[in-house]
Amino acid sequence: MGKHSILLFVLILIGLTSARRNSVSGQLKDFEVFKKVLTEKEGRLDLNIPIDSMDFYLDQLRNQLSRDQSPLEEYREFSRALAKIQCGHTQIHPTKAVLKEWLASRNSLPFDFIIQGKKLYTNKLLAQDKPFISIGKSNEELKKKIKAFTEIISIDHKTMDQMISEISPFISSDENGLEFKYFQVAQLFEFYRHMSSPFTEDSIEVRYLSGIDTIVMYFQPGTAPVNTMNLRLKKMSDQFAVDEKNIGTFQIVRSKIGYFRFKSFKSSYGRDYEFFLEKSFKRIKSKGIKKVIIDVRGNTGGAMQYSLMRYFVGKDVVLGRYVVEKPKNLFEDRHIKKLSRDYFKHHRMSHVQKRRNRRGQFNNGEVVTPTVNEDLIFEGEIIVITDEGSFSSASMLACHLKTLANAKIVGRTAGGSFYCGNAGSLTVQLPSSKLKLFVNPNAFYSHLRQAEDPRIIKQPDVILSPEYLKDSKIDDYYLKEGIRAFD
Repeated sequence: MGKHSILLFVLILIGLTSARRNSVSGQLKDFEVFKKVLTEKEGRLDLNIPIDSMDFYLDQLRNQLSRDQSPLEEYREFSRALAKIQCGHTQIHPTKAVLKEWLASRNSLPFDFIIQGKKLYTNKLLAQDKPFISIGKSNEELKKKIKAFTEIISIDHKTMDQMISEISPFISSDENGLEFKYFQVAQLFEFYRHMSSPFTEDSIEVRYLSGIDTIVMYFQPGTAPVNTMNLRLKKMSDQFAVDEKNIGTFQIVRSKIGYFRFKSFKSSYGRDYEFFLEKSFKRIKSKGIKKVIIDVRGNTGGAMQYSLMRYFVGKDVVLGRYVVEKPKNLFEDRHIKKLSRDYFKHHRMSHVQKRRNRRGQFNNGEVVTPTVNEDLIFEGEIIVITDEGSFSSASMLACHLKTLANAKIVGRTAGGSFYCGNAGSLTVQLPSSKLKLFVNPNAFYSHLRQAEDPRIIKQPDVILSPEYLKDSKIDDYYLKEGIRAFD
C-alpha cells in the first residue's frame, strides 16, 4: 500500500467554464475496460460482499453510463460502484476535467478546510485568494469572516458525521469503515462534499465554535480558494514523498521507553531495514528497556511487517497468508500501465508464487515469522498508536501486536482491516475519460477468523481526540499520551 491510498495532485488555476463531456459511447467504452480489469486483476471481489452482488452493481453502473453524464457525474458513478467492493486499496481518482467542473460551478464556501481526526477546521487563506473568493459578492458579504483553525460544527444544517455519511458511498475503504473515509477526503473535503450533496441555496448556514460558544453565520457560495488549496496539497504531496523513502526512526525517550515512528512502510524492507531493526532491538536489550511504543499514525502501508513481528513473538509464528490471487497473464489488458515499478513487482511476485507452487512450498500463501536472535525478542509492554490513516500493512501490524503480543492500542480506530484486504496496486487509465483506476491483484489475510463486526477489535484502549494541533506539535502530543497510557 502506498501513494494510491490518497489523492496526491495539485489543483490548477482554470477558467470558470464547463469541462468537456465524454460521449455516451466513450462512457460505455470506459465501462467495458473498468469491468474487464476488475474481473481479471482485482485479487478478491468477494472479500466483503457476495460476487453476485458485484455483478448487480456493475449492471447498475452500465445502465447509468448509458445516459449522458458530465465528467463529475461519470466520476461519481464509477466511484459509487468501486466503493461497493469495500477495499480501500481499490480506488479511482478524478481528472482535471472533473475538478474543473467542480470549480467552475462556483458553489463552494470561501474557506479551505482541514480535517484532523474526525474534526473539521478552517485553514489560513493566502492573500492571493481574496480576488477569487470575492467574485460576485457584496461588501457586506466580504466582511464575514471565521478565524483560521476554527472548528466547524455544521455546514448547511449537517454535522461532520452527517456530511461524511453522504460522502461515504463514493469512497473506498476496507469493510466499508468510515474511519479511512475521513482520512481519504481530508485533503479535498469541499470537492467531495460538493460531489455528494451540492448546495442548492444562495445562503449557507455555518455553525462554528468560538471559545465555549457556538456561533451561527450565513455565507454565499462562490469560487473556492484555489491558491491556498494548491499550497496545502503541494506541501502534503512533498511530505508524503519524503515519508515513503524513510524506513522508520527509533529513539529512547525518558531513558526508559523505546519509541518507533513509522510514517510509511513503503521502504521498510531489505538489507538496510533489517540492519535498522537489529540495531534498534540491540539498543532496547542493552538499555534494559521494558516499554516500547510503535506509532503508525497516517501510515497507509507498504511492505508487510512480518520481519518486525519476529522481534516480539519469535520465529515460526503464523501471521496469516499473502497470495497473488490474480497472477500475471501472458496477455494483460493494454490499459494497465506496464512500465512501472508496481507492475514489475507484480510480474516478479507472480513468478515466485508459481515456482513455489511447483515445488510444493507455497502452502496457500501461509506466512510465518522468520528466524530471529532469541536474545533480542522483546517481552515487555507495548503501545501501538493508530488513527484513521493507519492502513494496510500498518493496520496488520497493529492487529498482530494486539492479538499476538498483548499490545495496547492508543489513539483512534485504524482505517485498515485487521482481517483481510486486496493489495499490490496496478494503475489503469480508462480510455475515454482518462480516469485513473487502481486495481489490486494480491490478497492478504491475518491469522484471525473473520468477525461479524470487524470494527470491534480495532477499538483503542485509550481514545485520543484532541483539539486542533499545529503540525509541529502533533507528534509530541501523541508520544506524550502514548507514554501516559502505560500507566
